[in-house]
This record gives sequence, C-alpha cells and structure tokens, in this order.
Amino acid sequence: MKSIFTALFAFALVACAETAEAVEVPAAVQSAFQAAYPGATDVEWEEDDDHYEVEFNLNGEEMEAEFSATGEQLELED
Repeated sequence: MKSIFTALFAFALVACAETAEAVEVPAAVQSAFQAAYPGATDVEWEEDDDHYEVEFNLNGEEMEAEFSATGEQLELED
C-alpha cells in the first residue's frame, strides 16, 4: 500500500513539473528584485505582456511586485 502512495506522489510531482512554464526573466529585472528584496523566498515569476510579475515571501508575508523589462519596479502588493 505504501508503494502505491509513493508512486502516486511521484506521478503528481512529474505532472506538475511538466505543466509549469519556465519564465526567462531578464538580468536587469532579477537584479532589481534581488536588490529590493534580498531575503525573499518562494519566488515565482510570470511574464505578462511588457512586464514581469513576481510572487514571493518576505519576513513571513506573501507579497507581489511588478517590474518593467528594464528592471523598474512598477507596483507592490502586500
């Protein structure tokens, strides 16, 4: 029974990994984000038209920010 759950768990991980789309974030955007939020964890990026949205945790709080392709921060939601 234990092996069935292990197999299902492994399958679920692979299925999720295949559906996740990798976002190529420009170096200027990554640098600006890291400078503004050096302790950020659980960082997830999305590309949206002409800007980049990032969801992350900082000091126990979930936050979202938007950056232009040149690294200018456009918005912050906490």
